[in-house]
Order: sequence, then structure tokens, then C-alpha cells
Amino acid sequence: MHQEDKEIESSKKSPKKIPKGKEPEEKESEEKIYDLSKIGDQIAMFKDELLSEEDIKSQIEKHIEKILTPYNLKNDYRVIFLYDKYNSINVYHSNRIYRAISDLNKQSNILMFIESGGGRIEPAYLISKTCKRLAKEKFSVSIPRRAKSAATLISLGATEIHMGHLSELGPIDPQINGFPALGLANAVEKIADMTERFPKASDIFAKYLIDKVNIRDLGYFERINESATQYAIRLLNGKKFTEGQTYETLATHFTNHYKDHGFVIDSEEATDLLGDNIVKINTAEYKAGDEIYEFLDFIDFLFGVFKKKNIRYVGGIINGIDTIDKEE
Repeated sequence: MHQEDKEIESSKKSPKKIPKGKEPEEKESEEKIYDLSKIGDQIAMFKDELLSEEDIKSQIEKHIEKILTPYNLKNDYRVIFLYDKYNSINVYHSNRIYRAISDLNKQSNILMFIESGGGRIEPAYLISKTCKRLAKEKFSVSIPRRAKSAATLISLGATEIHMGHLSELGPIDPQINGFPALGLANAVEKIADMTERFPKASDIFAKYLIDKVNIRDLGYFERINESATQYAIRLLNGKKFTEGQTYETLATHFTNHYKDHGFVIDSEEATDLLGDNIVKINTAEYKAGDEIYEFLDFIDFLFGVFKKKNIRYVGGIINGIDTIDKEE
């Protein structure tokens, strides 16, 4: 073997020794921790290209726990979230919430922070009923801003509803393709009234009804509305209300009284209807919810700017955050 070949072979077998004190520094593996109580750090976190989306979610969850700490709520409750500004309540929400509390078996009370425009009444009913069944003594909801429609139905099953100045419940009248289920019946009634006022035009009105109104739809929509009342009765049954109110009258009121589906039922009206033993104003539960709402609202904005996504927070504190593509 030539001398050059021997040297090459030797170098393969014996790697060069690194002089003592010259060892390469280990690459930092720990992620940077941002103080998310500061807006500057919130923005910097999203600009940090080394952080994955999962890293960002983890830091958000840790900050939520930090917000809750001074209120001592985790000592009294299993804390869960139904924070979804973009999607209607459906089986996704009921499944996620059940997963977060299925192990409780009445070992802890439950506190749910709600931000929702509503959705389907069936999963909403199941969410509320399940929380009542699994809570130790008390199922509470905190509403920093909106718990509308089906989210109101969830709240009606709660032992306590924590509200503030900007909190709002809403009518639970079901909507079909954006229109109230009772709208068709109301329209028919309106035409009947017009027929009485203008009898000479009765043939025209009759032809219009024959051409435009499906009688089967009319009956179906009325039954959908009645089912919402039945669900509300079941969730309200057994509670004590203000004088003159019963679970039947309240269920009918929330379903049929209001003319606009978006009508605001604020904390004052909610107290008048349900009583101050159920509606609690400006409590620690509400204040914590308000602080969390303000934080998540800005975080959602940053997700939209930097990631072209929006967030929803459904289920437990850990692994409760999910992202959805932002609608342009």
C-alpha cells in the first residue's frame, strides 16, 4: 500500500481529536418563552420563525392558566371552553367538551367560558345536560360577551350564569337557513289578516299561498320551534326563579317572545327573568372570562395576520385550541 493510501486509511479510522476546551457548544433546544401579558411579546411570538404552531398554542394555554391563577378558580372548578366566534355549535363542540370532562364523575364543579353565536340545539342540549350530570354540585357558565341562541340554551342549564355589562344572551328560536322557524307561520297569519282587510283580493292571496307555501314545511317548522321549548323546559326544570316565573313560562319566553333572533338579553333582563340566585354580576368568574376574552380576541387577530387562520378554543385548557383557515 502506498504511503498516501495508508494516511487516508488511518484518518478514516482515527478521527481528529478536538483540543480540550474547544468542544462545540450544544445547540439550544429550549423554545423561547414569551410574556404574553405584553402586547409586544405577543407580536414577537408570531414573528418568531422558529416557533411552530403547536409551540404557539402551548404558550397560549400556559398564559390562560396564568390569567386564572389569581382568581383561584381552578381550585373550585374544572375549567373548560366553548370559544368559537366562527362556527355554529355542532357535534364537534359536544365531543370536545365531553372529552374534557368525561373523567369527572362528580368529583369537581365545572366552569365553562362561552363565546358563541349559537348553532344546533341538539348538541347544545347535550352539552348542557352532560355538564349538569358530571359536575359535583355546580355547573357554571361565564359569558364575557356572547352566548346567543343555542349557547343561551346551554346557559339555561347552568346552576349559575356569570355576566357583566357587555354580556348577552339571546332568543333560542331555531333558524332555518337564516330565517326563524316560526317565520313561515307568521307570514301565513299576516296574509290571512290582509285577506280580511282586502276581501276582494282574497283569490290573489289564496293563489299565492298555493304556489308558494308547502304545508308540510309549515308543520315541520312549528315542531322544530316546539322542540326548542321542550329542551329549555328540561334544562330549567327544578330551579327556583323570580316570583311569577316557572320553567314552562321561561322556556316559552326565550323561544317565542322576541321578534328578532339577534335580540340582546343583557345581564339586567336576565336577572329579572331568572333571578339573582342564578344570574351573578361582575364575579371573579366573569372577570376572569372577560380577561381571557380580551386576550384571545387579540391572539385571534394575530393568527389572522401572521398565519391566515382563526382560532377556536373548545374543551379543556390543554389541547383545547384548534385553528381554522381564515375566510377572506
